[in-house]
Amino acid sequence: MKQAIRPIRADLMRLHRMFPAQFGLALMLTFGLLFGVILNNGATLLAFGNGVCGEDIGFIWNVIDPSAPDESLARSAFVGTSLFVPLIICLVLLQEHGYKEGYRISSARGLARFNGALAHVLSSALMIVAAYSVLCLLLLAIAIIRGGQNCTHGMLAAFLPAMLVNAVLVISVALETVTIYRITSSAVFSGAAVIIGFVMSLTLYGAYLQSPTPSLRWIFFLPGPYLGVGCALGYSDMGQLTLLGYGAAAGCLSVLIYTLVTCHVGGVLNGSSD
Repeated sequence: MKQAIRPIRADLMRLHRMFPAQFGLALMLTFGLLFGVILNNGATLLAFGNGVCGEDIGFIWNVIDPSAPDESLARSAFVGTSLFVPLIICLVLLQEHGYKEGYRISSARGLARFNGALAHVLSSALMIVAAYSVLCLLLLAIAIIRGGQNCTHGMLAAFLPAMLVNAVLVISVALETVTIYRITSSAVFSGAAVIIGFVMSLTLYGAYLQSPTPSLRWIFFLPGPYLGVGCALGYSDMGQLTLLGYGAAAGCLSVLIYTLVTCHVGGVLNGSSD
């Protein structure tokens, strides 16, 4: 067990010392703080579904439903996720760009190519979910303070399961991004593909809820609808197990493809300049 954890821990330490990763983490935390402080109460970033607060409507900052105040404040913690996705994608690409040096160090220490790739992708995902969790906790604290509420057991009972579900979905987005990057060797293409796919699928999900059309079912292969439902706490549409199932399946498939591609190309990035 220790032998399996050691390369992940070593890779985490390398990522933590990398300037691009440090810059990306600082940018995410700064953006999250400014987002929570500057955004006006009641601002709607995106609404979809039936438009019922507490069910299908999401991404509303600090709107407290008197019938469900705990769920309302928990939802406010995830209000910025749709805006954080591009930052998360940029951060994971910055981390991936520094993988070549980390691979050389691991190889010199006798770490197998497959194990090195697996350790890197898992450590990168752990750093992403840690940054995202801090952002959500920060926004929850700001929402509680600005809403004049107290942190209660019911609020944590609504927030923590949703945090777990959304963290798994965010990891799947990050893993999908680096997998495409490993296949194409293009940071621009992989980042744009995931961002465009996320925004398009999330936007079309609202139209699908109003009028289920078979031609729109392809959106459920993308993370947008699942992360949108998870952040809105709209479990009347999809349950938490469905969201977890997609995130776990997409994440595991991405890790498998990533490691296989890495071994096939020799474990070193192809040196894309974009």
